[in-house]
Amino acid sequence: MSSVGKNSTSGSITVLPDSPDGWSLDLVEGEVLSIGRKPGAGDKRRLVLPFPEVSGQHAEIRCTQEGWTLVDNGSTNGTSLNGTRLTPGKEYVLHSGDKVKIAQYDLLVSPPFNAAREMDEDRDEQDKTQFRIHLINATILVGDIVDFSGLMETYASEPDLVMRAQKMVFDALNEEIHRHYGQLEKIAGDAIMAYWSGDDSKEGAALQAYQACLTALQMRTITARLAKDTNFWPFKKHPLVVDIALATGPVAAGTLGQSGAGQAITGDTANIVFRLEKLITSDHAGEIWVDGVTHDLARERFQFNYINQFSVKGRQKPVEVYQLISTV
Repeated sequence: MSSVGKNSTSGSITVLPDSPDGWSLDLVEGEVLSIGRKPGAGDKRRLVLPFPEVSGQHAEIRCTQEGWTLVDNGSTNGTSLNGTRLTPGKEYVLHSGDKVKIAQYDLLVSPPFNAAREMDEDRDEQDKTQFRIHLINATILVGDIVDFSGLMETYASEPDLVMRAQKMVFDALNEEIHRHYGQLEKIAGDAIMAYWSGDDSKEGAALQAYQACLTALQMRTITARLAKDTNFWPFKKHPLVVDIALATGPVAAGTLGQSGAGQAITGDTANIVFRLEKLITSDHAGEIWVDGVTHDLARERFQFNYINQFSVKGRQKPVEVYQLISTV
């Protein structure tokens, strides 16, 4: 990985910091770094990330005497700072060690220490009490290991063996989630939860639904492969099967403090996806069920089978449910 020295008014951005192909560029006070998919014209410096999920004018980093800030310019697939999705148009203070994620690219931020220190102190004070929350449109995925409680009961004397296997499975699934630009929301017990969010346009919603559906199909393939590998899943009497559900709609997303854990999501859509997953009975084990909204957004690119309408507690109208079969 290449890098160069910095003076008191310069810092650096490292692209793909965990890769041997990573590289760095210096920024100095007064510069604005524009980030986009293709080279651009104008006075701003340009960081080109040549990938389709990166927008033409995706984001920019502003370097001032007071410190560095990051702004998402209304990109289609969004920008994340330390795992939290940014609100388009809002300036976010950057600090040494912050990680920015744009599509498949990780950026490690190293602003000048002197410029960032005072802003760090201000942020620390604000983060003690500040709860940031905003509304986003998201496609949520929930995957649940079938009969995990039965597995734990069978291996009650070897819980560490079960937990190691569970961790390896969820690590593999989480890697696939990130490969398709999803955000891991949480792993809780036998369940994994992730989401994809875009802009409010129909195209943005369709893209996030496509990414989520494609990920779900890949997760099904990965699960089937791991189930045959005794190094991953050594429980012959308890086959590895994961039920998966998807739902799309508005959610509230927020995190307590910038330095806190990743962004949490809640709302009606989150309730639907969990209830949808619980509807998958043993005779449908391992299937992928989606709500009608996700189906309508993704039906041109995937094959679905209609399941039925189901009443969901707290909703007046029943939810249309489909089984995701394959890509078209």
